This record gives sequence, C-alpha cells and structure tokens, in this order.
Amino acid sequence: MSSSDDKTLKEKASTFVKKFVSDIDAKEVAILIIFGLIIFIIFKMMFGGIFGLSLVVIENGPHSSMWPTYDKGDMFLIYKCSPEKIELGDVIVYVSDTSLNRGTLIIHRVINITKEDIGNGLEYFFRVSGDNPNSNNYADSYDGLTSLIPYEAVVGKTVLLIRKIGYLRLWLADNAAVRYILLAAVILLGAYLILSPDKKKEEEEVASEKFDEMQQKEKKEFRVRIKEYFVNKWKNTKKWFIELFTVKKQRIKLIIFCSVILSLVIFIPVIDNSIRTQGITTGIDDISLLSSDYYPLEGMVYVPFTIYFKHDGSWNQVLKYFTTEGIQNGTVLATSAWWSFYQVEGDRTLGGSLVFVESEFNSSLALTIKITYTIKNRFGPDLIDLEYEETFLPPIP
Repeated sequence: MSSSDDKTLKEKASTFVKKFVSDIDAKEVAILIIFGLIIFIIFKMMFGGIFGLSLVVIENGPHSSMWPTYDKGDMFLIYKCSPEKIELGDVIVYVSDTSLNRGTLIIHRVINITKEDIGNGLEYFFRVSGDNPNSNNYADSYDGLTSLIPYEAVVGKTVLLIRKIGYLRLWLADNAAVRYILLAAVILLGAYLILSPDKKKEEEEVASEKFDEMQQKEKKEFRVRIKEYFVNKWKNTKKWFIELFTVKKQRIKLIIFCSVILSLVIFIPVIDNSIRTQGITTGIDDISLLSSDYYPLEGMVYVPFTIYFKHDGSWNQVLKYFTTEGIQNGTVLATSAWWSFYQVEGDRTLGGSLVFVESEFNSSLALTIKITYTIKNRFGPDLIDLEYEETFLPPIP
C-alpha cells in the first residue's frame, strides 16, 4: 500500500470519527449514562450491595416470621450504619451462621443490645426475634451456639420499606435468563439512542440559530426584564382575585372548592365514627405470656409474650409504635420497642419479648409488663402515652 493510499484511509477515518462525534448529542449521552448508572445501582443493590446500601426482600411466607408487621414480598432498603446507631426495636438484616441457614439473610427485630469491652473499644452484639406471635417463643440462634449476633454479621438496618414490590425481585432471582435479557435490552436500547443518526439535527440547528438571532434582537437589560416579570405577575394576581369574587363562574368554582375541603374536614370523621364497632376502644387490651416458664439464655432471661391490639373498625385511628417495660418490685429491669414503616390497622396479634439480666431477674417474684403506646389519628392530634400493663404471678414450683 502506497503512502498516498495510507493517507487517504487516515483522512476517511478522521472524517468518519469527526462526523460520528458531531452527530452525538452530549446532553442525551449524559442523560443515558446517568439512567444506566441508576439501573446498575438498583440491580447491584438487589443482587449484592453498593455504597453500604442494599435491597432485601422477605422471601418466605405468607405469614413469615415478621408477620403481621411485614410479610413476603416486602422490600427493604438496608443501610450499613455504625453499631451505636442500631436501637431497640429496629429491624435489622444479618447473615445467619447456623448449619441449617448458613449464609442466609434474616430480617428480624432487635430485642437486646449487649456491649463488651475488648480493650480497644466496645464491641456490639445484638439479639433479635420476629414479630410473629406463633414463632416468637425464642431469640434467634446466630451459629447454633449463641444468640449473640456480632456487628460484623449485620448487613444493615432497614431505612425504607417498599411494600410487595419485592415479588419482582423474587421473580428475577428465580429467572437468571430474564435478568440477562433485560440487561442486554437496556444496553442495546442505550446504544441505539446514542448511535442512531438524527435526521432532524441540521434543521434544528438552523432553527436554533434563527431563534438565537431573534433573542439577541429582543434582548433587554436583565433588571428591566425582572421588573416586567414581577409587575405582570402582580397584575395577573390582582385580576385573578378580583375575578374570584366578582365573576359568577369563578365564584362557583370557589364555592365548590371550599365545600369539598369542608366535607373532608367535617364529614369524613363523622362517617368514620358511624362505622365504628360500638363498645370497642382502639388500643392494646391484653398481654399473655407464651409460657409460664422463663427461658435462661446465656446469662439472660428471655420472656416472650403476645400483645393483643383491638381496633374499633374506623379508618381514622391506627397503631403507631409502642415501648415495653419489664418491672419487678417497682424497678424497670428490661425494655423493648416496636415500630413499623406503615401503621397497623385492624385487630392485630403481635409477638413481643423482653430480655432480662439473669442476676437481676427473680423468677419467684411477680412480673409486670407495661406497654406505653401511641395511636395515630389521621384527622386530629395523636393519642400519646397511652398505657396498658398486666402483672403475672411467678410460676408455681
């Protein structure tokens, strides 16, 4: 091949590259790249994790170990926070190390936090259990030997709930071929949008140049344009308010709007009150121990119980959260907490538990369980610091 032919090929290649680059819209490419990164991050969170964030789905159910608070298909955004930011009542995800479930992600609620001084700082351990009252008679075993879950095994705590969308994640997890097909489709679509020639680009560029010329001709001082803008806005606002009270059609619109708002404020609570079940007050009305015996647990005493939440059938009132205290001889010896991303409606039976230090707990004394809870009113102020307590006599020897 001669030097002239080589030069011709280089010129053609250079011309092709220049034309290819000129046909690419930088804004479109940037948008597509951002969109692609978002899809990649979502997939990475769903099938792994990135930046300390991951998406975890409850896979078993219906009536999983977290039912009735959460159930199969609920998807959580998980964040790997520092251990001191995990509190009683938080729902965390950890990696089980038992022979039966080794490597499995477990989603349960924190019922106890233990700190141990290892010389160069505190090491955090967590005990967890589910909300299901039918399976809540024990704390999780971490590795078959202990119920203490080290912080290193914690994937993170839940910071966001997306209800039932996790079914899509479960379907994709069971169909690897579909995942690859979707990924290939996204890549091909992006390539097409970036590389496909834009036939109207030249016409748009010509039109854009003409538009720029017109703008330059009509351009005014910045302060003048700002002043005109606010003056016009003020005139239009005054005109709108005047028409609102003087023009019949506008007055009718105003009356209808106010009527709708008043109906929402006045009549919905009235209707809601009419459908309530008479003789029933929304709130916690009973606690029962799952067993008359207490469970010793590595220097701790585990007391599981069931909480019964009654609901009067109205739409207005829902259970928001509660704290539980275990009391002996007037001294609070253990506490726990419960809350949910969405509020609980209707009658509910929830599993609860308290973890006592064994040296402080006296099984021969009566145990009082006190619950302080909040009822959220969708219309009106919340009912806070409501209390229910029940005292249980010691087991008969």
